[in-house]
Amino acid sequence: MSVTSAARGDTAQQPLAHRRPLRPVIAIGPMRLPMRTRLTVVGVCLTVIAVVLFLADIAISDYPMTLADVVRILFGGGTRVQNVIVFDVQLPRALVAALVGLGLGYAGSLTQVVTRNPLASPDMIGITAGASTFAVLAIAFGSTWGSWLAGVGVPVAAIIGAAVAAVAMYLLAWRRGIESFRLVLVGVALTWMFEAITSYLLTRAQINDAARAQQWLVGSVNNASWSDVWPLVITVAVALALVGPVSRTLSALSLGPDVAAGLGASPGRGNTLVLGLGVVISAMCVAAAGPIAFVALLAPQIGARLARTPTPTPTISGLVGATLVLLADVVCRTVLPSGLPVGIVTAAVGGPFLIYLMIRVSRKATV
Repeated sequence: MSVTSAARGDTAQQPLAHRRPLRPVIAIGPMRLPMRTRLTVVGVCLTVIAVVLFLADIAISDYPMTLADVVRILFGGGTRVQNVIVFDVQLPRALVAALVGLGLGYAGSLTQVVTRNPLASPDMIGITAGASTFAVLAIAFGSTWGSWLAGVGVPVAAIIGAAVAAVAMYLLAWRRGIESFRLVLVGVALTWMFEAITSYLLTRAQINDAARAQQWLVGSVNNASWSDVWPLVITVAVALALVGPVSRTLSALSLGPDVAAGLGASPGRGNTLVLGLGVVISAMCVAAAGPIAFVALLAPQIGARLARTPTPTPTISGLVGATLVLLADVVCRTVLPSGLPVGIVTAAVGGPFLIYLMIRVSRKATV
């Protein structure tokens, strides 16, 4: 591997004063990958912040530990009691928080780029709402007519609900292809429909079952276990493996269907592929921790502003999402009363940010 510099344009025939700055290029065999310095710096900084928050989330427990203690225990040190606390209780919770934030940020960037709308995210276009409705069926009606969903488990029920919502959104939005504005409108309508069904189900459920379902609906990592970690690890690993191919498709789709077709991409097939990937990732995240509000909406927009990119980047969005969920969990366990779910913090931050985005989009539309 070597690092060279590539100029933009034919600099050999340009005067020295008119030559553009050289961009570093990483050469791996026949491949040439241009380096984006600001994107790399932002990614490294976000990774460091996320790791620190991850260690802090593990350290916060009834048994006092420092960050150095956590690192030592993770690498094989510590007493037997410390190992039980870290590996059996604290580590699964921190891993679920980080992986859910990473997945929601990634899924949000996919939906926002495909729809070319900063307001589009899995929790705004019906995917999260569909998953929540089926999860409430499994939780609150597991002993009656929702027993078939309870039999497969709440995570699988949430995935089924997300798939149903995605298919309904796709069919209703299809008209000689997927049009972005129509997709967002259909998604918002589906969100309200599924939320209405969920509210009705909660009024018909037993008090104890409704309370458990309501706690799940807020979004929480309080009861995370290793059984929640492994499906997320597989999902995130597959998503990261698809970063390269999906990034090329996203770059073309972000320019519009006509330009994407001119660049050799198939807008219909590309939209279906990218949206399908976003649905699977968001469904797995909702299944593990519930519908943590606004992370999929906030992370891509914050990441795009930090990296100064025209469209959200999946990797940066995922890192921002992980940072947001980990920070929210740390705040819930230190500043706020004990036991509060992370969804309360993300909703409190996401509400004003949604208003800001709506105002910004409205102003762009009137220019």
